[in-house]
Amino acid sequence: MKLTTWNINGIRARAHALLQRLVKTEPEILCVQELKADLTKIPETFKSLADYDVFWNPSTFKAGYSGVGLFVHRAISEQYGKPKFSIPNFDAENRLIQAEFGKFVILGIYAPRGEKPEHFAFKLNFFDTIRTYLQTLMNEGREVVLTGDINIAHKEIDLHPSQRDERNTGFRPEERAKIDALLEIGLKDVYREAHPNEEGHYSWWNYFPKGAREKNIGWRIDCTYASPALASKAMRAVIQKEEASSDHSPVSVEFRL
Repeated sequence: MKLTTWNINGIRARAHALLQRLVKTEPEILCVQELKADLTKIPETFKSLADYDVFWNPSTFKAGYSGVGLFVHRAISEQYGKPKFSIPNFDAENRLIQAEFGKFVILGIYAPRGEKPEHFAFKLNFFDTIRTYLQTLMNEGREVVLTGDINIAHKEIDLHPSQRDERNTGFRPEERAKIDALLEIGLKDVYREAHPNEEGHYSWWNYFPKGAREKNIGWRIDCTYASPALASKAMRAVIQKEEASSDHSPVSVEFRL
């Protein structure tokens, strides 16, 4: 099973690129972030795809802000049963989306950036709630995946040396501790497990400094965390840098199920 996460930075701006990605790479499950559109503004072509069931948590909190979507290939539904889509009741700002296949649960996330103090506090609480929720599922014997734009670079290896300032939002100690807490309950960072000591692997490049993508001055903040048994079945994890239409590149993980 190929699972891909991609912050598309606007579904209307990225409509053509997203359709191409579905055709060229054929992910069985695709989580997208930053729709920046409510249901009336999501292009009609995504509402009647031949091969995918699609579920939205669109931008209703604020126009042109946030929003997530989840694409599930019908071949997966035929194999594991039709997914049960939902928006967790602790969602805020249209940031979470979920699919369940029996004991297998995928939680898609667009984490807050947290630049302002009140939003930074919101971000920390957001991760605390997610940790408690996932731990409860795992205690029930569920296999879980948390995937999306995490908006935290966990370790120094996860961002360019020029960006390793602990005053930078996304790399502050309090945020990084929230990733430690996810790992403490048994979740595995699937991409880092596949590339344990390799530097220069980034999924997001800011628009400043100029030429950051070309110079690979980036951050790895688009991640997939999986429960141990599921993580052990990961065969491959790839950042698809060739897709450069957004400020984020898609990140794919292939599992042997």
